[in-house]
Amino acid sequence: MTKMLRVFLFFFLLSISAQLFGQRIEIDRLERDFEGSFRDREAYELSQKFIQIDSTYYTGHYFEALYRYFRASDQLGYQQAIKPLTKAIFYMDKDYSRELRRTTDLFVYINTYQYQRKYAVLIDLLEKCYQYTNEPDKAIGVIRKLIKKDFVFNFGVQPYASLSWIYHRNRTYKPDKYPFLKNSIEENVQLASKFADSIKITTRKNQRYIRQWFADFANGADGSYYHFKDLIYSYLLKIDSAEYCAAQLERLDNLSKNNYGNLQFIQANYEKAEEYYDMARDQDGYQFKSTKEFDYMQSVIRIFKNDLKGAELMVANSLDVLGPTPGFGWNNIAMARVNYYAGDLEKSKEHADKAAQFLETHINSTWGKLQYDRNTLLFEYLYHQQKIKEIRFNNKFYWLSLNDLTDIAYHFFKKENAHLILTSDLSANPERFLVLYNIFATENTIFFDEIWEIIKTFNSKYFIRLFEEKRNSDPRPGIIKYYNYYIAKFHLEDGEDELAISHFQKVLEDATLDPNYEKLLIGRVYEGLALAYDNLEMPEESDSFLVRFYETYPQLVPFSPLKMKMNLEVSYQSRSEEEIELVEAIKSTNLQWTEAKQENLPTLQINFEVEDGKKQVAYSIVDTKSEGVEGRVRLETAAAEKVIYAAFGIKFNPTSKSTVAVND
Repeated sequence: MTKMLRVFLFFFLLSISAQLFGQRIEIDRLERDFEGSFRDREAYELSQKFIQIDSTYYTGHYFEALYRYFRASDQLGYQQAIKPLTKAIFYMDKDYSRELRRTTDLFVYINTYQYQRKYAVLIDLLEKCYQYTNEPDKAIGVIRKLIKKDFVFNFGVQPYASLSWIYHRNRTYKPDKYPFLKNSIEENVQLASKFADSIKITTRKNQRYIRQWFADFANGADGSYYHFKDLIYSYLLKIDSAEYCAAQLERLDNLSKNNYGNLQFIQANYEKAEEYYDMARDQDGYQFKSTKEFDYMQSVIRIFKNDLKGAELMVANSLDVLGPTPGFGWNNIAMARVNYYAGDLEKSKEHADKAAQFLETHINSTWGKLQYDRNTLLFEYLYHQQKIKEIRFNNKFYWLSLNDLTDIAYHFFKKENAHLILTSDLSANPERFLVLYNIFATENTIFFDEIWEIIKTFNSKYFIRLFEEKRNSDPRPGIIKYYNYYIAKFHLEDGEDELAISHFQKVLEDATLDPNYEKLLIGRVYEGLALAYDNLEMPEESDSFLVRFYETYPQLVPFSPLKMKMNLEVSYQSRSEEEIELVEAIKSTNLQWTEAKQENLPTLQINFEVEDGKKQVAYSIVDTKSEGVEGRVRLETAAAEKVIYAAFGIKFNPTSKSTVAVND
């Protein structure tokens, strides 16, 4: 190569470098002038402009990555964010290797910290994208890149906290699913706890620099440490340790109101749990599309206290605000539960089907796909089980109806198939002892009344021993009554009625029993006592507890194996054929109508009236603590069903043969 050619190449490369340098200066200027939100279209348009100017510079990919991440609302959206995030990190590593090094020299740091801040943000968003698209192994690889950099400060990104979260969130899987995991839940949770400890350990060497350079963030590591230790202690039911961590978080003004609500919920401190769920809702403001645990959990509390209308409105609001984005599936499961307890089986199935068909993205929650699928299957099973009971309630002579028998056979087959899958899932669930059989646990999204429906056909002797052991060792006083309830139910299944009665009474005598918040439990206890006394052929006692069941949770009574006794008083207008047919239709339901009025039984009063030339049926319930059910309907084909379901706090929908809760 001649000297002249070498000179030419030198100046040519110098010219290219100068041009490239000038282009990047222009990109940096445009970036500084940008004052919009990364969610806005302007951010994306700028990103494309930057890439067009210089596709090998990180800034264009950085802008596109943030735009796609903050606009994402499902797995596809987060998958689309991965490519620009990866490119931005690659080009930062390539061009700024010196700036992306650890330094404790303040004068050097002043010129490098902006690059380290962007790098930490990119790492944080990329690992979240991998988590949201079910690739936690890749998320761990990304996190370790940031750990290796060993920056003095990660600008709120806590890599060891992320590792703790990933191990805890994926604790139930085996290494053949994700090779980074250990062989057991206990080992994975232990590792999650160790990573949480590492937050404090690795921060010690940086703390004096952070206090000097970023004083407002000096307690950030402590907050992250206590947050994840609190999460793990709550999961392990180490209540005192969890409460201590929560107190430290409160001191640091970093307490997750939602998580503390969960901690109170698993102790059956429902009033306090509601208080914190309300605060969590206010704090969240639905600004980020994700599963709203506080709505899901608080709707359960309202079901427990038989505030079905309140539960429905809460979940409906969450559905309206979030729409079909992450959390939509869990909201539909919550709505399926509300309608199940309200007696609206068709609506319950409608929401359960929506959840089953929705590809849920589990964001900012340790609730995962396994729990989600278990819930959708549960409500399929419960629907078919309740439909059989509903058919039998609607017609006490159902065995004479070919249509009813055909429907029962169909629902029986569906119910048994769903229950078989549920029990297989349970037997394969490595968390059943830590979560399900503890009845209340932070990772349990199926609750005591529903758990019973899954395990009621299992070996009763085994479960009586199991729940006796848990009753004697559980550190939560408010949960003991639930173990006694399960023990009573299994004794009842075994025909040991007197033992069942004694344990049901223990529930009612428990000092922690809250008559306002635990109506579902109290109602189920009354139902159990009514069944036990019926088995012992003690009808007065049985009838008395069945009435109490009705007064506590009337929506469940039509689905009980016992026939409710009720007085019927009819005031005819003209004893027309229509009036007589309606009364006969009411009498055909699977209730015991008294021949002569009996005290201490609810009375259904029916008055036939004419208003504006139209025949109407006025109805009301009297002679019971649950008085207040009253109304009137037009005298038509569905009038009998409307009246009889209204007597149980249920509104009948004649167009779909479904029912919805009535809160009078």
